[in-house]
Amino acid sequence: MKFKTILAAAACFAALPAIAQDAPEIDSLDMEAPKRLLFVGNSYLYYGDSLHNHVVRLARAAYPDDSFTYKSATISGAYLDHHDIDSHLEPGKLGVDDPFDVVILQGHSTAMTTDEKVKRFNDAAKEMQAAIAATGAKTALYMTPAYSDDHRRYDPGMFDKVDAGYTAAGNTLDALVIPVGLAFEMAYERQPDINLHKDFDGSHPTLLGTYLAAATTYAALYGESVVGNPYDYFGSVSEEDAAFLQQVAEDAVAAYYSR
Repeated sequence: MKFKTILAAAACFAALPAIAQDAPEIDSLDMEAPKRLLFVGNSYLYYGDSLHNHVVRLARAAYPDDSFTYKSATISGAYLDHHDIDSHLEPGKLGVDDPFDVVILQGHSTAMTTDEKVKRFNDAAKEMQAAIAATGAKTALYMTPAYSDDHRRYDPGMFDKVDAGYTAAGNTLDALVIPVGLAFEMAYERQPDINLHKDFDGSHPTLLGTYLAAATTYAALYGESVVGNPYDYFGSVSEEDAAFLQQVAEDAVAAYYSR
């Protein structure tokens, strides 16, 4: 890891859930700043002006002299196996002629809640990872947030299942896991009144939730601090909120990879 904030990681262990946590075996992409990225998932990615837009703006703010190409392929309510990954990866199909550097896979919000769904996710992710690797790209897994208590199927143990499921899948596939779900848990513990989920469903991210997810994704993919990045969605995210969410994102990434 390139993080220079290991002390921050140690400090935030107190914010982790009390149960024993599996450790991720992959803690970086082991590449220079990736330039061509593809996000594959569902509405968790396209809410809030689409996650990929925010992550690439963070990257452009940090690397103003570099050129980035980000694409997002999303299907409403999709499980991973709803996507035709071969079509997404075909050169030129999404307007990108060169292979992607990284492909980020985001499963359904309930993907880790039952044994059947965990198997469904793992089978699809394994097949996709093989196709992605054949192009020379790296695979990353997007750990989804648990539902908030506004959701009709709220389960206080949901995050533990999500964390365990994505960590195990990442270890099996030798894939980087982006700990967005952990960042949401930490943010709520530090600032219980913050609203990261839409009130009407307790599932989809608000703009602040999307910003936190983007900051966490950036910190994980680029292996460096997101704290102090000037991107604020053109003034839509306050300086105070941006500073808080960037710090949570950095702490979540450092804590997760330091288990």
